[in-house]
Amino acid sequence: MNASRDPADARPPPLPQDAQTLTYVELWNGADLLIRKAGEEVAGSRWVFLSALVMLSFCLEAYLDYAGSLLFGAAWREGDAPHAGQDVKRRLALVCAACGVQLEARHTYRTVAMTLLELRASLAQATQMRMPQSQPARREAPPYPAWAPYCRRNVVLDYRAQLRILLGKLHAGLPAAERGPLSL
Repeated sequence: MNASRDPADARPPPLPQDAQTLTYVELWNGADLLIRKAGEEVAGSRWVFLSALVMLSFCLEAYLDYAGSLLFGAAWREGDAPHAGQDVKRRLALVCAACGVQLEARHTYRTVAMTLLELRASLAQATQMRMPQSQPARREAPPYPAWAPYCRRNVVLDYRAQLRILLGKLHAGLPAAERGPLSL
């Protein structure tokens, strides 16, 4: 029998109306996948680890937008000076204060959060490294950029663990009736 199939049959079934995909969860899962795929000995693995760190920084920023909307409602995105339009470090401080989370230098999760946000900013600004013109062309590998020491499995795993601690503390400070599970 050569019955024609409706192209709509090939589409995945629609999600239930109450199902919600949270951006921060997807970014966290993407970082996890990259970490699993990277290997210390594999050529180019520092790029995979860098990608995981960038995904974690995006995850943090997405979580701040999620939490900020729950904490501040329309003021997060609307009005003369919406909180969502502020510098991401300022948003972090604002959400932490609203959730009762200490954001002091003595907490490792604070250092990790700030480093992730600085890494993201430096990559987004495409800060270039230039060699002085007086040096002859070099045949050996170029010097590693400032962020290269962070592109190792142990560092990425530690950063992920510290970010999980911070997000867990923030999540506990959100209104219980409005927050779902953290899912990390």
